Amino acid sequence: MSSSVKIAVARCESYRLPQVEAAIRQLIDHLGGWQEFIRPGQIVAIKPNLIAKKKPEEAATTHPAVVEAVVRLVQQAGGQPFIVDSPGGPSSKSLLNGIYKATGMTAVAERTGCALSLDTTELVLAHPQGQATKQLTVLKVLAEADVIIGLPKLKTHCMTLYTGAVKLMYGAIPGLKKAEYHFNMQRLEQFSNLLLDINTLLPTTLTIMDGIIGMEGDGPTAGSPREAGLLLASPSPYAIDTVCSRLIGINPKNLPLLRLAKERGLCPDREQIQLIGDPLPRIDPPFKLPKHKQVDFDIPGPLKGIISRLQPKPIFSPELCLGCGECHRCCPADAIQMVAGKPQLKADACIRCFCCQELCPHRAVTVYQNWLGRKILR
Repeated sequence: MSSSVKIAVARCESYRLPQVEAAIRQLIDHLGGWQEFIRPGQIVAIKPNLIAKKKPEEAATTHPAVVEAVVRLVQQAGGQPFIVDSPGGPSSKSLLNGIYKATGMTAVAERTGCALSLDTTELVLAHPQGQATKQLTVLKVLAEADVIIGLPKLKTHCMTLYTGAVKLMYGAIPGLKKAEYHFNMQRLEQFSNLLLDINTLLPTTLTIMDGIIGMEGDGPTAGSPREAGLLLASPSPYAIDTVCSRLIGINPKNLPLLRLAKERGLCPDREQIQLIGDPLPRIDPPFKLPKHKQVDFDIPGPLKGIISRLQPKPIFSPELCLGCGECHRCCPADAIQMVAGKPQLKADACIRCFCCQELCPHRAVTVYQNWLGRKILR
């Protein structure tokens, strides 16, 4: 990648809709206006991060004010937007409706007239240039959209350390199909290449990062809200992730996803990124990272048993767990069984994807690691 990539930055201190809409107008003006991204009459998929049934104030999902502002601006530009995501776990219209309602998307749709996609139809697409896989099963409605606008949330992540614009498109994989991909691609490098395959097959035209209030610590759902006070926009999700990871205190060179993206020629070098608009704030102290440390999945040979005892693992709070079984249903490795209405971990089968922690509706799953593992791993 030889040419420069623009990232527009706008300070925004609250989720008041007029303030958010003004900030996003500013971002798009810096990037040349909406005509650079959509044409009148085009079908525009608005893809927020709706990872689970979480309220906006929990900071796990893209805030509805950001989604609403983008929907309204796309409508004014002549586009026909619809909101779409496929959160982890089983897919059904009733479950999707529950997530849309909890995350504030239903209210956005009611106020704007924008459609909420309940279509869980799958489409298998060939991807000859893919490096993790040569074909992908994706949501048909996303694949058929004229334009995809990604609206990620600025967060840390227990498995990948950071989650943002590139990982957002894992939501293009339908429901439980995510678990299948997780199980088949257990090594972090494999999984990172899968994410890049998804992004190169279904590229976003525009990414707008919700960094007004992000999440630090045990993200992507069990961390703590953290104010950052800004929105960013770019045609390159890789550039956005490079800047945002550094902003919250993570060296992009330590993220396999961005290293592999650079090797593929997808990710610009630091000097190729042109920041325009407001200056980036200094976030001090940096975002807290997940407390545990780990080595890559599937350690072979005689060290496997030793390393396994040092690796992090999910544990279930008897006080918070209601026995809903969501962790059991969403586990890619079938490593969680329900015994007397409570989850039990089959440690040897756990692949440490922490889907159970991500998708627990009651924050009853935490990631535990003994002191020696935290000291010597990663």
